[in-house]
Amino acid sequence: MTTLAAAVVLLLAFQATLVAIASALRPRANIYATIVIVSVATAPLVLVYSTFHLGQLGPDGQWYLVLIHLALGGFLFHFMTLPDRSVTLRILVEVLLAPGQALSTRALGNRYSVKTMITSRLDQLSAARFITISGERRIALTPKGMAFGRFVTAGRKLFGIASAN
Repeated sequence: MTTLAAAVVLLLAFQATLVAIASALRPRANIYATIVIVSVATAPLVLVYSTFHLGQLGPDGQWYLVLIHLALGGFLFHFMTLPDRSVTLRILVEVLLAPGQALSTRALGNRYSVKTMITSRLDQLSAARFITISGERRIALTPKGMAFGRFVTAGRKLFGIASAN
């Protein structure tokens, strides 16, 4: 069990390191896409690693480790989205980065407002080609955005989620 726990820690460190390197090499690339690509692209390496370094695992154990690797990629993805997507964590980051680690409510609003949040999210959605924004600032879904929107809506319906809040 200790060997398996060490392998899991190694897999997370491996993914995080590769994501950091890829982000340094391509600073304009979408970090979330980078995480997904690294996680999926390195999954076959985990199968090889489990075969040669964790030989006591049978085929089921090896595939389980690959699934753990992909789940760790999901964990890293979620961890990276938290400071940007969570309003509470974003506030903590803004206050931490402020001179003297203190801000007035007005200064916080200047750094991170609802308008800033919406603009940032729209820019990200546009860059990822989920939406288009016309010159008149009209927002429209692309086919990719429509498909993903349907997927999310179906998931919300399936799990009985009435509001994102």
